[in-house]
Amino acid sequence: MEHFKGQLKSLCMKSQMHYTHPVSSTQTVATEPVPLHRLIDQIMVGLLPLVTGKKSFVINDVDHTFQLQADENLLAYVLGNLLSGAINGTENVCIRVEAVCNKEGVHIRVRNNGSYFYSTVSNGFSHVVQAARQLGGNISIYNQHNEGTTLTFSMAAPVQTIC
Repeated sequence: MEHFKGQLKSLCMKSQMHYTHPVSSTQTVATEPVPLHRLIDQIMVGLLPLVTGKKSFVINDVDHTFQLQADENLLAYVLGNLLSGAINGTENVCIRVEAVCNKEGVHIRVRNNGSYFYSTVSNGFSHVVQAARQLGGNISIYNQHNEGTTLTFSMAAPVQTIC
């Protein structure tokens, strides 16, 4: 994780930031449960210059006890790109990150308060979708005029997920 934080910090200084993480279709990593609130906080810190430059703010609504069994670096790559896309595609907005766990699985949502940014997010998103699939999940984008955009990373809930 320390290596990723260093990458994240240096990449965040760019105005059009995308996280870089090698994606291998054969990657298997023994993982510890990831405290999701802490991970989102770490990503937010790295994105702070971009957020302030866009005159926006991000709220981490993920419960402090929420843990997810996943490769932390790959999860940070997916969530960092969702957040980065939401920030880059808008100005003067509130962006919320929340996590919901139900019988279908885990849904991590990045949503804003009224801006429509689908085209910005969908450009060059294939590597993020590939990484999401490596985690056993997928990404969906919901847009509604005057309601904003919601990006959702969904995956089946492993037994070790605490939510």
